[in-house]
Amino acid sequence: MPAGNARVIVILPDGQELRASLHERRRGPDGWQYRVAITLWQAGSGGRQEPVEHTVWLDAGHVRPIEGGDYSAVPTRPPAPAGRGAARQAWTIQNLPHRPGHPGARLVHIIGCQPGAPIDLDQALEALQQPRTVPCLQCKAATSLPSAG
Repeated sequence: MPAGNARVIVILPDGQELRASLHERRRGPDGWQYRVAITLWQAGSGGRQEPVEHTVWLDAGHVRPIEGGDYSAVPTRPPAPAGRGAARQAWTIQNLPHRPGHPGARLVHIIGCQPGAPIDLDQALEALQQPRTVPCLQCKAATSLPSAG
């Protein structure tokens, strides 16, 4: 975990709890969301396992503070603009590599959900016209795109 980031507990769908690093928070349309990073194993080169940091935005119900933790330095994003704020938003594209039995795919994210170079509305909509490209369900990218929601 990166040094200096606040620590939180992430509650997985099956009830397991993992410690994670808290990178930032924002107020979304349905309440607070937190960008957390969990270090997990993944297959690396030559079949060796190596640690990799997975970063994701989670709703407040899936994140719990650690008692005594200091969260005063956690960056807080302002709420997204209401109405037709999509023209001022940005998105990113995540390329998911091909794996045996699973063709490669691409996910369009609201900026901040996954790292990547920002793209504008036209680029995001154009990307979604490509095969095996879908909006991210976690950040609800489809709701931020006029013709994809």
